[in-house]
Amino acid sequence: MEKTPARAKSTLSLVQLRALEAVVRTGSFSAAAKEIGVSQPSISNHVQSLESRFKTRLLAKSGYSVSATPALEGLLPRIRAVLALVGDLETELTHQRTLASGELRIGYSTYQLAIPKISTFMSSHPDISIEARALATQDILHLFEDGEIDIGFVTGREIPAGLDGELLVKTRIVIAAPHDHPLAKKATVSWDEVATLHLLQREGSSGTRKIFEAAATIAGIRPHTVLALGSWGSIATLIRSGVGVGIAMEAEITDRDGCVAIQIDDPSLVANHYVVWQKDMSKVAAVEAFRKSLHDL
Repeated sequence: MEKTPARAKSTLSLVQLRALEAVVRTGSFSAAAKEIGVSQPSISNHVQSLESRFKTRLLAKSGYSVSATPALEGLLPRIRAVLALVGDLETELTHQRTLASGELRIGYSTYQLAIPKISTFMSSHPDISIEARALATQDILHLFEDGEIDIGFVTGREIPAGLDGELLVKTRIVIAAPHDHPLAKKATVSWDEVATLHLLQREGSSGTRKIFEAAATIAGIRPHTVLALGSWGSIATLIRSGVGVGIAMEAEITDRDGCVAIQIDDPSLVANHYVVWQKDMSKVAAVEAFRKSLHDL
């Protein structure tokens, strides 16, 4: 009888990867055990087996919290992609059809640009459960790092490092003012004029704000931001109330906002709005389907 090679007995398993990923994501062995539905010692054994086999520390403890070591950090996107692909296979084998069920977690920074695309996808894939969260660009990128979202709508100069994506729209960053504002009839305003305005902006982690303030620094002015808000809808409401003028992407301003877009005399004030995803997740069925839906009319 042929003997099984010794190495085969310690083959890397999906159970071990699930345990490891869950500990990192939840921050504790007990939370990971509860999520997966096994005992805490079982989770500990899976992690210890991996560390023993590869002679590498994969997890670091700090008080009651557990996090990935640098050795594991770079591998997490691929581990999560493997687990997501296995989930796809389980779904297809169970339902005998692609995308019969599942979920997609989406973060978006500009609802005017994201919601139509999400709606199109939902119409084509009604059995996919969607969780969509409104966040600033930098916060969305942090969620990617933590493995908490699959798709992101973000604003920036370029696609963030480590992600793949597609350009959704290229648009200018402008001043949004009421129709009766003294600047409303001007085609453009100078940076000197901008310096005198009371500005309503998105929070500091916003991609639009980062581009605007970087350009202002180069122009040698310090914008007078009177209030930072978490959504364009809130900014538009306060603009109409006369509190100040807003800084926004021209593509997000609609007729119902009651504002006019005024360009700043600076060609660098251009923002790209992207749909992005982790490189290793591009072939996961739900992510791939969403990518394809971006081109649907």
